[in-house]
This record gives sequence, structure tokens and C-alpha cells, in this order.
Amino acid sequence: MMISSVRRGLEAERDALTGLIMALGHTPIRFEDFSALSQPSREACMRAVQESDVYLLILGPHYGHVFPETGQSATHDEFVAAQQKGIPRIVLQKTGVQFDPQQEDFIKLVGDYGTGVFWDIFADATDIQTKVVRAIKRVQDLQEPLTFIPLPRPVTTEWRRDWSSMAAGLGLTACLEVHVLPVPTPARMSARAMNELSNSLLVALRTIGGVPPEVGLELVREPSEAVVIRLPETRRRFDEVDMGKLCGIRVSTSKQVSLWYTLPRGGRLALSVLDPDNLASQITEALRLTGRLQILDTDHIAVAAGIDPASLTTVGVVSEIASRGSATFAGRGQLEFVHVEPDEAASSAALDLGAAEAARPMVQRLIDAAT
Repeated sequence: MMISSVRRGLEAERDALTGLIMALGHTPIRFEDFSALSQPSREACMRAVQESDVYLLILGPHYGHVFPETGQSATHDEFVAAQQKGIPRIVLQKTGVQFDPQQEDFIKLVGDYGTGVFWDIFADATDIQTKVVRAIKRVQDLQEPLTFIPLPRPVTTEWRRDWSSMAAGLGLTACLEVHVLPVPTPARMSARAMNELSNSLLVALRTIGGVPPEVGLELVREPSEAVVIRLPETRRRFDEVDMGKLCGIRVSTSKQVSLWYTLPRGGRLALSVLDPDNLASQITEALRLTGRLQILDTDHIAVAAGIDPASLTTVGVVSEIASRGSATFAGRGQLEFVHVEPDEAASSAALDLGAAEAARPMVQRLIDAAT
């Protein structure tokens, strides 16, 4: 369990939790216990989050040192990393203290984007021990399970090749596209609401760590009022293995949230690789990012996915294919489009702790469609 907070102003609370967390069957991870490391302290903290199965955020009076790489504190970066990983998150806020202005802003952000968070307050070191015991029990016993139900009615997916913003064509780089649709389909958003969304989406995407802080973003509005955010293209060296990256996000007036990613390519291989593990990772990331953006407010969602164009793809493990330098095409026709429509609805847990589980059947359906 990662214990994340600034130490100043929370010394007693942090020290009171180590033995308690061990007694509850977890291994506490604190920056105080890190030995001398050759890597920067921020990198060590990020690694600690990745090694944790539960994340505990303690909000005290101080925001902490701001790293120039991200413009955020270590605690802020750790919270974003825990969201991205999708592990259970516990948030405890101290009462009776004066918060730094930056800490007040961070507390508001945690509240706004704290999907899946167990939140409570505490007064002192004794009180926080009681609250941590209660929160861990809730994590163990009360996590919302991922459930599936039949679609109450068919849903219509707006595929990337049909968007007006793609009128110039999709190009020859194969992309995975993931579409998250609210169930049931809500009333269409007004032009005013879409204007507000376009203003807030850029800020939200950076705030929740959806894109690196240094990356430039392009905002496009379609005639349909859909909002499209594109990330800049990056070139790879001919001998470089590229595991794929997020290319853009689109939100339609029906609240369909769409994300598309380049697929892995390795070494001299001209083909993009349908690597099952990488596909699962990208679909999981797309679902969690959709949840953190908090655009959808329905109890259930439907997920569609596609590979477009699928002609220049091959199925396999990218590292193995890259070392061979040759592979067999998976696509069957020129610029072929393979896709899977939703055949059931999933609970909103698919956008957070259940994202990885929801992604697995989509991967198999895509591989089957491509081959």
C-alpha cells in the first residue's frame, strides 16, 4: 500500500500508520523508507505507485515541492499515476488546519476527478488509524463489481472514418479506436453545452495527466458540434520499436467518447502489430481515461472497438516480430476496417477498477475479426 502525502504537518499521522497497515496484511510503502537511490526521487515515487495494489492519499495543510517536469507536487503526480493504474484509492483529509492555496486547489481536483475513491476526514494520528482500518475494509468488501446486462436497445457507434474531421482520410497508419457510449442514450447535448465542453476538455485532459504536460494539443469543432482533440504526430527511427500512443479524443453530442491510438511497430517492420497484451493495455487505458474525464454520468456504458485500416497489420508479439523483421498480413483487403459493435452493456466500474476485466473480451473479438 502506497502512503502518499507531504510529511510536513503530517509527521505523527504517517508514523502511526506503518505498523497498523502491516497488521492489516499490507506492506506500507513510504518515501521515508526508500534507501539511497541513483534515480530521481520523483521516479522512485512513480515506481512505488506501480508496485502498489492500494493507494492511500493523506491531505494535510501543505501541497509540497513542485517538480518542473510536471508543474505539480510529488503527491499530485502519485495520485494521477494511481488513477491511471486503476488501483483502489483511499483519500483522508485532515480537519482543523489551514491549507496552502495550491493544496486547496488539489483537494478540489481530487474531489472532482476522484472516481472510485473512498474519502473520509480525520483529526489526529489516533483518529486516522481508525479511519484507515475502516477504509481498507471498504476497499476489500464494498468495491463495486463489474457487471454486464443486455443492451436495452441497439446503440449506434460513430466510427472514426465517418467523422467530418477525418475528411482528408485516415492515412496508412493502423490505429486502434475505442468508443464508449452511455446506456441508455441520453438527449443530445446543445451547442451551448458543447461549447462549454470544448473549453473544459483541454484543461481536464492535462489536469488528470491524460497527456504529457509538454505536448501541444489541437482543438477541432466539427459541423456536427462534436469536439475533437488531436495530439501531434511523432516520427520514429526506422530501427526503433514504437509501442503506440494516444492520438486523439472526440466527444459527440450524444456523449460518445472516442479515443484512438497508434498500434505497435517494431524495428524495420512496416506492419503494425496486433499484440493481444498491448491491445488490452490500450483499451484499459482508454476506458480509465474516459472515466477520469467524467463526461459520462450513466450507470452503464457500451464499448465498441476497431482497427482501421487493418490491411497493414499482423497478429503477434511485437518484440518477437520486430526481431524477425518480417510477418504475415492480418488484413484481408485493401485498407480493410475491422470492428466489433457492442453486444452488451457494462456497469460504470468498467471506467475505473473494472477496466482491465472489461477490455479482455474486446481484445479477443478484435483478434478474431482481424484474422
